[in-house]
Formats: sequence, structure tokens, C-alpha cells
Amino acid sequence: SFVLALFVTSFIPFVHGYNNGLASSPPMGWNTWCTDDICGLIDRCTESEVHSVADAISSNGMKELGYEYINLDDCWADSSRDENGKLQGQPKQFPSGMKSLADYVHSKGLKLGLYTCVGTETCKKHRPGSYGHFDIDAQTFADWGIDFVKADFCNVPSNESEHTQELYHNFSNALNATNRPMLFSLCEWGTSDVVEWGGEEGQMFRVQMDHLPLWHFPPLAAGEGYGQGVGDIIEYMGHIDPSKYTEPYGWMDPDFVMTLFMENYTSPDGLTIMNYVESRTEFTFWSLWASPLIVATDPRNMSSAKKSIIMNEEVIAINQDSLFVGGKRIQNNTDGGEVWSKPLENGDIAVVLYNKGNNTFGMGDAVEVTVTWAELGWEDVADGEVTMRDLWEHASVTPTDPTSGHTVLLDPKDVNMLRIAKTSN
Repeated sequence: SFVLALFVTSFIPFVHGYNNGLASSPPMGWNTWCTDDICGLIDRCTESEVHSVADAISSNGMKELGYEYINLDDCWADSSRDENGKLQGQPKQFPSGMKSLADYVHSKGLKLGLYTCVGTETCKKHRPGSYGHFDIDAQTFADWGIDFVKADFCNVPSNESEHTQELYHNFSNALNATNRPMLFSLCEWGTSDVVEWGGEEGQMFRVQMDHLPLWHFPPLAAGEGYGQGVGDIIEYMGHIDPSKYTEPYGWMDPDFVMTLFMENYTSPDGLTIMNYVESRTEFTFWSLWASPLIVATDPRNMSSAKKSIIMNEEVIAINQDSLFVGGKRIQNNTDGGEVWSKPLENGDIAVVLYNKGNNTFGMGDAVEVTVTWAELGWEDVADGEVTMRDLWEHASVTPTDPTSGHTVLLDPKDVNMLRIAKTSN
């Protein structure tokens, strides 16, 4: 219908992703950040850790779902370059070297990613950055067989602070000149209007400050955004509207998912950091936004609860849907209720009903949240014409009002994720 055409057209991205043959769909994988580490507080990773994670992902079903990248964050490099000016792995942590590590990961049918920085040093422990060394570092990564390069934004010389895009452009060119396709992940925390140009320089680009495994945390880190917690990121993404800025080969990156971080630890007051509801809500929104699904917590020996989140095929299908449109917020109510929607390639619509809570801590009362068919571009709906599937319950659902919409009662922080179809669509 004309109304539906207008609805879908409103989601058409305004940017064009840079196609080097990689990341035609949102990248999926794992990062060391919160595994055998406390989300960067220790800043250490090892060869044995990477081997064991590659073993797990290649055998536990994650690889078949699309998780393919094994990424090392700011934890792998030695404190100085070698005698030829090349980056090198920390020898005690990676005694077999980085090429051997890449070979091992490749032998499992997976890909290896490494971290660097466009500044003179990385963000932690004074490791060498790539500023002034873009060409040699790019070739070093290619020689090792690296598949993914994340470039952070710490310690950029003051005379370069206004040339953010130029720095990433030059590094991108250096990577391309090696003739080895490497996914380039920009990590400059959403500054310098990166949403307008990030997809021109790399295949994914960070849109805000670092994420922490908490629901709310004040904006103390460098970069854009309302804060560092899950709830803060959801609100910021609602503000900038992913439907405008995401596209194949150019994905908006709100940072890692931190599913069930420290799930076996309960604080003295009975709280769990990144509990099941918070983790499920996080994964829901990252999937709706068509954002990269890079899991930063441990994928080895996962609990059934963790598997139910990061291995939910129906939710991953929303993330990887071939229309490749980021979901947008279509309701933002004063009681904390929100409605988000995302058109899908076959004409279905993914809808998330969400209660963000009505106080600073994401707490408050349960609220009723309603999506109407009119909001989805559907007018004059007959009884039985709309069908719904609950993607977390893996079950069909009957709309509470078949001719006008659907209402759910949600506790704070919780979501109802639906795939909705109109049979005459």
C-alpha cells in the first residue's frame, strides 16, 4: 500500500557503506574485553585464552549462527616495536607469535582481529599506537593474516585533533593497499560527526563512549552519549536514530554486548551485574539496530541462560535481515514505555515494546505499552489479518486487539520482541 511504502521509505539510510568485500551484514564475533578480564581493567589476554575461545565457538554452534571474528582488544601488543619498527605481540602472552595465532584461528574456520590506535599510544599501558606507522602496521597485519582491525582514538597529537576523518581515511587506505581485505572498525567514540562519514572509511564505526556492563553509568568516558550503561545507550540510539545511518558495509557500533557478565556473582545486597533481563534487553536492541554483535563475555562453558540469549536464532535473524535497516523509536512515553520498529525484507516488521523505567536508575513501576497497527502503516485491519511471534518465547501470540494493536505489561528494563506480519501485506 501507499502507506506501507511511506513507512519503509522513512527507514532508507542516508549513508553509503564502504565496500571492501567484508561486512555485507552486521559483523558477529567475540572480543577479549570482558573474558578473563574485568572489561579492560586488567588489559591482558593470552594465546591459550584465544585458542580455547576459538575451540569453543567452532564447536558449540556459535560459528554456524554467524559468529566468526575472534578479536583481541588493547591487551596483546608488546610495549615497544621490534628492531624493524613493526608491532609485535607480548612474547610471554603470545609465545608462538601472532601469525601462528591467526593460523590457529583460521584452522577453526574463524577470523582473527587485532586492536590498535590512530594515536601515538594505545589507551592502556603505553603500548605503541599506529600514528605515523599506518603503512607498516597495515602490512604487518596483512602478513600475519589478520582479518579485522579496530582503531581506537587515544593519544592523538594535538595538531591532529581536528583531522579525525583524515586519520581514519589514511589508515583505511593503508589497509586497502595491502590487498588483503580486513574489516576496519573505527573507534573514535562518536565524535566529529562520525555518523555522517564513518561508513565511508570503514565497515563499522563507534557512535558513543565505551560501554560498561551496567544498566546506568554516568558519562565519564571520552566521547558522545548519555552514559555508559545499557539503558543510557538505548536512549542515545533513540536520539540519533539508527534507521538513518546504518547500511551494508557501514554499521553503527554501540560497542560490545556484555551478556551476563559475572553471571555467577551476586553482590552482598543481592544484585547481579548484567542480569538476565538486562542482558536480554541489550541483545534485543543491538539486534534491532542491525549493530555488530560482538560478545565480550566468556563463550566457553556457557549456561543455558546465556545460550538462550546469544544463540537465539530468531533474534539473530532480525539483526541479519537482508533489508539491513536499523530499527527506530516510534513511541517515547512519559511513563517509561517505548515502542521501536524495524521493517524486514519479507514485509514483516520487528517491533520491540520496552519499559525503560521512570526514574534515574531504570526502576519504577510496570507499565502497559501498546503498539498500534496504524503506527506500522496498516489501516483498516480485519480480525485475524495480523499475526505475531514472540521471539524470546518462540511462540505465536494473539494480538490483544486484533483490529487495532497489541498491549503488554512490562516490568522496568524489560522488553517484548515481536515479529509481526500482515497476511494481506
